[in-house]
Amino acid sequence: MAKHDRTGRQHRQWLEEARKYQKRGDLEGMLSALLRLPPPLREELLPSGAVLFRQAVREQHRRGSWGTLGTQAVRADAEPGLVERGATPEEALATYWPLVWAAGRARDWERARRLWQPLTGPARAHAPLLAGAMDGWLSSEGSPAPELIAPALEHLTPVDALLGIEPPRQHVSLPPPRSLEEVEGALLALCALEPFPVFASRAEAWARAAPAEVARAVWELAGQLAARELWLRAAEGKGHAPLAEPASLLARAVREGGASEALSAPTLQALRVVAAGLARPVVSRLEDAEPLCTLAQAAALQPSAQPWVVQAVSGLRFEGAALPRALGLYQELLARSTNALLWARAFLAWCEQNPEAPNAPGWLQEGLGRLLSTEASSLLSWLGGAVPSERMELIECVASTCAPALVESWVDACWEGANEELRRALSEAIVILLGRSRLKQGEGQLERLLRGVGNLQDMERMLREVEGAVEQVYSSMKLTGDGLRIWRRFAPRVLTYRVEFLEEAVRHASSDAEAWEATVRYLEAHPGNTGHIEALRTMEVLEREVLARRILERWLEGRAANVLALAEAAVAAGRMNTPCKYLHPVLEAFMRALAEQLPAPHAPVVEQAQALAHKHGFRLRKRGASRKKKAASTKGHRASRSKKKSGSSPSKAVSPEDGEESS
Repeated sequence: MAKHDRTGRQHRQWLEEARKYQKRGDLEGMLSALLRLPPPLREELLPSGAVLFRQAVREQHRRGSWGTLGTQAVRADAEPGLVERGATPEEALATYWPLVWAAGRARDWERARRLWQPLTGPARAHAPLLAGAMDGWLSSEGSPAPELIAPALEHLTPVDALLGIEPPRQHVSLPPPRSLEEVEGALLALCALEPFPVFASRAEAWARAAPAEVARAVWELAGQLAARELWLRAAEGKGHAPLAEPASLLARAVREGGASEALSAPTLQALRVVAAGLARPVVSRLEDAEPLCTLAQAAALQPSAQPWVVQAVSGLRFEGAALPRALGLYQELLARSTNALLWARAFLAWCEQNPEAPNAPGWLQEGLGRLLSTEASSLLSWLGGAVPSERMELIECVASTCAPALVESWVDACWEGANEELRRALSEAIVILLGRSRLKQGEGQLERLLRGVGNLQDMERMLREVEGAVEQVYSSMKLTGDGLRIWRRFAPRVLTYRVEFLEEAVRHASSDAEAWEATVRYLEAHPGNTGHIEALRTMEVLEREVLARRILERWLEGRAANVLALAEAAVAAGRMNTPCKYLHPVLEAFMRALAEQLPAPHAPVVEQAQALAHKHGFRLRKRGASRKKKAASTKGHRASRSKKKSGSSPSKAVSPEDGEESS
């Protein structure tokens, strides 16, 4: 149940964010929130979002913003409706075309092939030679055989001489280095003569074809030149998209070159440059996340750099389109380092990316296990200092998706050193564990019930009939097996933190005395009106009338003859919709105390309580002479007048049940 509540809250939050950004015309913000929603919830904003998306793709294509188009290609691949919803066939094809090229330029060939699929049929029908060339380019991942593209090139429109003819560029074919002495000259010449994408591709090909010693030298120098290119592009201030290419080559050089010590400093410096360029410590765009994550993974290969990398990454928060890339980084870093803050960030990111997943991945659960065995104090420290909303989200997600035994160990390890606020938060994990156990029991019983169903129609009808009652049946079910073991293990510690635990204690008590003992413990921890009302409502649900009457007596005894205290109790009971059989005694006690303490104290809560009492039929009646006394003789009346006290007598409270005076 808690898992579904958390998921629903998250979905509503994302939907509100998407609406807000849509009203502002902010496509980036809207898509970041929209694509985190499940497909059915996107329908409200998808038509208007698709219009903005197609306009943005056209403008970015016109400007040649291929890095940004690469990000849009990822989004179109995740939600084709951004391209197709409300568009004519021609508009959709015109939008897919630059996205295919953007994915290909980013060497994201799987995505490029998927985006090419809607174009395949029209291209083969109207431009078969172009379709063949594109198929060859995509299938060969950017290196098509000449015979595949030659037919398309031969059918290009002849050049109009009036428009001028661009002279062919001088192209020098550089031979690959064959020895260590040739590496520096060959790579520097290649870097000077070719655009960077060509340099990166050619240097990689040289390294793969060279002997091991020469290949290491090629990778080392190529990595240094890639770091230089990244610094130059960062100095131009054109955002993070242009940094992806040099960051990718530098990271490949570190990995393929065996994490050379010569590349450790350039890699860390490049990572600092990229991190410093972030406007805020929240990364939501893929084009920002890509160079950052690529360099962080490469820098972490050096053991000496790992602490700095872990600290830097732990200080960032990823969201939206950046989450998939960030999760890969988190997984790799947690395999190399045990860090509570990094693990917490990773788990929250995974939870945001997969709000409906039933089980957390193994690497996150293993990371928690290592933390509990080696760094439990740091985990407790993070929980104690975290923002309350983040802390509760983590507790709910861990308790809902991790193995129950691991969650129990986690609560155990953090409980002793936790303060009251943190213990209350940790008790939510026990609520979720008990709910999971009870749900498992209920599913088993439902499965046994459905075995006797004759056909699918009968099963569907039965499920519709019982759907509304299933949750109520599960919640009232006694725990067995692991659920009962978990309850007995944690009951003494968590009983006073939530009314749900009082319900469990009374449900599983072996006698009325044991149930009352648990109730007293709860009321001592919650002596206010809310605690008593919650306890009363719990007994109402469990049909424990005797215990409810004892709670009511204890509640009223503690406030006897105190008009203000009884007024507050009555108002609280009315506000919390307390059943009338418990509300009326409180109102009656309040009115009786008020009658004995006239004039009434001037306080808003007293006036509210009086209004509530009148609403339920309670009123004050002045004690006056009866009709028989009025019919007595004047002589007797005068004789008794001297014995009466001067002034009117106190009022009495009249209950709505019998209309008689009550003392």
